[in-house]
Parts: sequence; structure tokens; C-alpha cells
Amino acid sequence: MKYIYMPGLRSSNLEDSWLGPWRHVLLGDCLDCRSLNTVHKKLVQDLKSKCKMDINESYLKLVLGAAKFDIEEACLSQRCLRKGCYTGKLEHHEQENSQSNGIDDVSALASQLIREAVNELHMEDAICREPIILVLDLDVQMLPWESIPILRQQEVYRMPSVGSISIILERSQRYHELACTNAAAFPLIDPLDAFYLLNPSGDLSSTQAEFENWFRDQNFEGKAGTVPTAEELATALKSHDLYLYFGHGSGEQYLSKDEIQGLEKCAATMLMGCSSGSLRLNGCYVPRGVSLSYIQAGSPVTIANLWEVTDKDIDRFGKAVLTAWLRERMDLVDCSQCNQLVKEFEAMKIKGRKGNSRKKSASSNLTETADSGSSTNACEHRPTVGSFVGRARESCTLPFLNGASPVCYGVPTGIMRKKDL
Repeated sequence: MKYIYMPGLRSSNLEDSWLGPWRHVLLGDCLDCRSLNTVHKKLVQDLKSKCKMDINESYLKLVLGAAKFDIEEACLSQRCLRKGCYTGKLEHHEQENSQSNGIDDVSALASQLIREAVNELHMEDAICREPIILVLDLDVQMLPWESIPILRQQEVYRMPSVGSISIILERSQRYHELACTNAAAFPLIDPLDAFYLLNPSGDLSSTQAEFENWFRDQNFEGKAGTVPTAEELATALKSHDLYLYFGHGSGEQYLSKDEIQGLEKCAATMLMGCSSGSLRLNGCYVPRGVSLSYIQAGSPVTIANLWEVTDKDIDRFGKAVLTAWLRERMDLVDCSQCNQLVKEFEAMKIKGRKGNSRKKSASSNLTETADSGSSTNACEHRPTVGSFVGRARESCTLPFLNGASPVCYGVPTGIMRKKDL
């Protein structure tokens, strides 16, 4: 694959040229929308009463939610919606100057109201957002969308189709049910339950020196400097929560795509070899790649590289991500919100009259929690694995070349701590 160096300026140009003011459509929803809802409701009322505008309320809320990213007047002037079109500039009318001046006055007032609302939200603390999943067209899937400015610090995943998202989530829920554990909305992994394959070809001595002792200190299972059998790798993928590969390519030379797809259960994977996440186009057929094979086998998330990378830089990225995961696992503490949710989910599964009574109460509590603007699926102190990828890009010497190569295939996957580890 030919190298295309894409520094921050180039990725910004991609964002501006292709997406323009619609870039904010890619942002995830706000986790706590109480202040946003209040400001949005007041702004809609003002625009309707003072400007007599028919507002697209959904897009207006999207604009307000992006207040932390862009409050420049040049961008705001395009954004108050009127009948699904950009706002701030009303439809063009070839009328008398007096009428034209009236339209300009209304447009100026609308822009002022929006600017005031955006400034009010801009004074709030940082907005926590839900993760997003990109389903990309075949002609653009090779581009590093995760590194455009609007998404670089966001939690972003890729999946080949909308249907595949549902399949992964349903499979995860069935696994939790069979394991007699509380079914979570998203998959959960313990990063300490890991198996590593480190430098199996034997020619990445610096990578092996960087990770071998560190992996042993974490009590990870795995192999370094040797080639395992396909059976060993298949067993490791089925019996661990996390599979780490630091070697050349995607590791397909040690376990083929067909063997991966034949697994009944598959760990989350981190493939740090060159082009481990690139997809091969096959004419009119869907693209194929090892990363998608892991997803097809049931891996909840696979982190892999879109193009060739240098070993030392990608080692920095990999270690930054793993360190963040392990630190997050260590910092997990008993949370009253989490404990209450566990009790409520357990109550829902109790059979009999008493269980039905508890179920009604639990459902009521969950609804009240959701209505208050908080997320019932995850606490603010418990990010998912993909939330650390954007930060880890900055650990690279070339953050917009090597740092832009890793992407996450899969769905949001939470971090947990197993009792026996």
C-alpha cells in the first residue's frame, strides 16, 4: 500500500471539504442532556415567537450539542434550520430592498439567539458523549475517519453493516445468559484475562524487549519469540477475554481466516501488525479482512491498523492503550449506581409473585433514571475500551501517520474485573 502522509491539516481539509457544516452529525449523543434540553427548548420558543421561523428542532439540537467544538460566527451563520435547509440565511428572495432588509433583520436576530444559546452551553463543563459506530461505504472505508478533528477524541467503532451490530450484541447477551451472569447492554471484558503472541517471527527484538517482561509482570499467558500451533491459538481465543498480537501483519499466517470464523467464541483482539485492519476489495463482492473474521467469530472489538506502521511508534500506541485499560480496571470500585442496577436486574429474573413485584419496582426505577438524563448502561467513571484509543494516538511520534492507523472494529465494550483474577 502506498503511504499517504495525512497530517492534521490534511484531515481537517477532508472534514471541511467533504462534510462541511454537517460534520457534527457524526458526534455521539450527549450522555447528560439536561442543560442542553433546557437551552434548546428556550431557543426553539424564541425562534418561533420572535423570528416566526419553522425550525427543524432535531438539527438545531445537534448544532447546540456541538457547541464545544465550533462557535465561530461563520459556521453558525449557516445553521438555524428552516424547512430542513441551513438557517441563518433565509431563502433567496428577489424582492424590494425593504423586504430584503426585513429578511436580513430576521436572519440577524436568529443568528444572535443561536449564538447566545451556544455561548451559554460553551460555559458548561466538558460534554460526555455516547460512542458512535460508523458503517462506511466500500469506497471510503480505507480513510482514517477517526482522525478527522471532530472525531479524533471521540469513541468511534466500525462495523460492516447495521445488521452485524445487532448480531454482535445479541451474541454477547446470549453468552452472559448461558454463563448465568447479568446480561449487559454491551459486552464486557477483563483486560487482565489476556493471551499474547509476541514477535513470533523472531525479528522484532525491540518489540519483544518492550513487552515481554511487562506482560509477565501482569501475569498474562502467551508466547514470545516462538510460533504456536493453530490449535493453541484457537484455544486461547476461546478461553480468554483479550488476545494481543504484536508481530508482522495480522497474524493470519498462524491462524487463517477460515479457522478464525469457525470459532464458537472469540476474545477481543488487538492486532498491532502492519495493515492488520485493512480490507481487501473483491470486485462486486463484500470486502474481506482478518479483522472482520474476528468480528464474525464473535469478538466484541478488534483494534487493528489500516496501513503499514513503524514498530516503535505502534509499540508506544499499544502500550498506552493497554496501560489505560489496566489502570481503569484497577480503579474500578463499588459504585452505588452500578450496585443498584445489578440488584434490579437480578430482581427481574426472580420467578414467582415476589419477583414480579420487584420487577415492577425495578422497571420504574430504571425509567426514572433514564428520564433524569443519565445513562443506565454505563457510569461516567467506567469508559469502554475504545474510549482510550483517541488519547493513545498522541503517544506516537507521528500521531497523524502511525497514530491514525489504528481503528476499532466492533461495538462498545466495557471493562470489568473478574473475581478470580
